Amino acid sequence: MSTLDRFFLGREDAPVRQHQLGGVALFALVFATHLPPDAVGPLSYPFGLRLWPVVALGLGGGAVGALRGDGVFGALPLGAGPVLGFFAALGAAELTTPSMGLWQGVATGLVAGGLLAAVGFALGFLGRYAAVRALSSV
Repeated sequence: MSTLDRFFLGREDAPVRQHQLGGVALFALVFATHLPPDAVGPLSYPFGLRLWPVVALGLGGGAVGALRGDGVFGALPLGAGPVLGFFAALGAAELTTPSMGLWQGVATGLVAGGLLAAVGFALGFLGRYAAVRALSSV
């Protein structure tokens, strides 16, 4: 496996299935907590809509994929899942003005989630590279 293949696809024994399941779980959690309170009752996010935790989850998911050496495509589900859940909830409940439908919410979530996961992956990859370089020079 070439270096470019490892960068995009990760190691051959990479736990990509775990990242896919983690991304689905984060999607469901963020989606359910950002629906209006009359739709889901006490599960709703009690402090309203906050974007910074979703951004942190998107960046963190991408960074976790990089730190584990799972490749860009292995990190995408984990980083894009919560962002997609946030924007899908906004679109499904029409919580924006002007009204954003479900499909626009999904499209926005996929683009924003993919970008955040890719940036998180780059930050994690650079951190991992710097740590390996620092440890090898000791």
